[in-house]
Amino acid sequence: MSAIRVMIGVLIGACMLAGEITVFWCFSLPMKWVFFVFIIPTGLAVGFFLQMQSRQALKPYWNRACTGIRWRRRFPAAPKTEIREFLDLFIEAFMFRQRRRFCFLPDDKVLDIYRALYPPGSLADSLELETFCMKLEKRYGINFATSWPEDITLGEIYAKTHSGVV
Repeated sequence: MSAIRVMIGVLIGACMLAGEITVFWCFSLPMKWVFFVFIIPTGLAVGFFLQMQSRQALKPYWNRACTGIRWRRRFPAAPKTEIREFLDLFIEAFMFRQRRRFCFLPDDKVLDIYRALYPPGSLADSLELETFCMKLEKRYGINFATSWPEDITLGEIYAKTHSGVV
């Protein structure tokens, strides 16, 4: 963590403390109400801001029309149900809505999608990649966790899970 991030965190903390003290003194509220009056709205505002950032970063994917035809062209021998099942594993691991299943192309890099959710420098994630690897191993018996190339695409992963389809 850089010194700038630490200073920004200290500044935000100091502003929050100053706001709490102001609410306490100006409104003569008991300290237990300061939590409800100041901390909860602040947390909601930060959560809203982060959600909007995430939505903006994923906009190129969400603006796509159905990509099912691209999957069928890339894997003509694959049944539609298998492609849907594979994409369902992906969207479940990344906690996307069901309707987002066909927003992803076979040429989309998994790490590009991950980095859209969590730009470099993000402090924490929800273990989407790890969950996706576990789901792939459970469903197809292939362990991707030991060797995950940086530029692997959804289509390449699908091809490895369905080696007879390519």
